[in-house]
Amino acid sequence: MSSTTTTQVADLAASTLSLSLSSESTVTLSSTIAAEVKEYHFHLYFFQNNVKSRESAVAIRNKLNELIDQGYVTIVPQAVPGGVHTGPIGPHVIGSFEVWCPIESFARTFSWFTLNRGKHSVLVHPLTKEQLLDHTTRAIWMGQSLPLDFEIFKQDVLDHYPLEHPEYKLGYSAKDAILA
Repeated sequence: MSSTTTTQVADLAASTLSLSLSSESTVTLSSTIAAEVKEYHFHLYFFQNNVKSRESAVAIRNKLNELIDQGYVTIVPQAVPGGVHTGPIGPHVIGSFEVWCPIESFARTFSWFTLNRGKHSVLVHPLTKEQLLDHTTRAIWMGQSLPLDFEIFKQDVLDHYPLEHPEYKLGYSAKDAILA
């Protein structure tokens, strides 16, 4: 992470922390529910020039697709030719595949990746208005953490929640979703 980006992350995290610890604010059930993360991404990584690593990632994605088809979880793997990104995309500097996951399927999806990721690293991050924080201080790694290219995140805070799959009426698009 560049020193500029490190400073940006630290400043944004500090301002978020100071806002959440303000003694003037009143914690209410509705404000707590509104602030909850309602959607996530799971990114499984592989070495795109290593045939075994790539084949293993594709096999994991195929197993996941079978479970989705059987109704195990409501999640959406990103549609790309061949099912996986065979090179860098966005902040991800090696091969990967991405899965969108609403809060309603988070526990089951997290459990599945925990037990089935094999030797692959998996990045789990929330989808909020603060993409840089989502990929840094709010991120969870299964396995070894990997470098990411944070220069893609030009805008510190989005003016809206990233609604990726409103057709499912889950996560931020759920009928009863309360948004901050």
